[in-house]
Amino acid sequence: MSNNASTYGDRTSNIGEDAGANRSFPPPRSRADDGQDGSQAAARLLAMTARETDQWRSEARDEAASIVAAAREESAELVRAAKAEAERLVSSARETAAQTTNDARVEEYRVREATTELRNRVNEEVAQLQQMATQHREQLRQHLTEMLDRVDAAPGDSTQ
Repeated sequence: MSNNASTYGDRTSNIGEDAGANRSFPPPRSRADDGQDGSQAAARLLAMTARETDQWRSEARDEAASIVAAAREESAELVRAAKAEAERLVSSARETAAQTTNDARVEEYRVREATTELRNRVNEEVAQLQQMATQHREQLRQHLTEMLDRVDAAPGDSTQ
């Protein structure tokens, strides 16, 4: 049995022995036995270190996978939230555009009505002015005709 057998879990050194026997009085050893025991202890220590390293590596992989999964879940939630916000903004923009278009149509109708009313009034005024011009022309023609008739009928104005 090695000096470190109980500490490092030497399973082979207790074969055929009682587990509690001879613990206080180890059998005498030679230097060759100590070298072999040291090599075996170092090998066991390396094996334990390798197992612990593998366990740590496995735990680190599990933790990394957990972190990656949480990050993916968080990014998916952020993408969902961004899409929802984008859809809300698009919907709001469409509503605003529809309202603006409707307001523009109402204003266009109001302007068209006002323009039509103004055009009708102007056309009426033009018609009245044309009628007045016709009446004045007739009155002037009649007046000039009367004056010419008077000039022609006046006796004794001839200078012969």
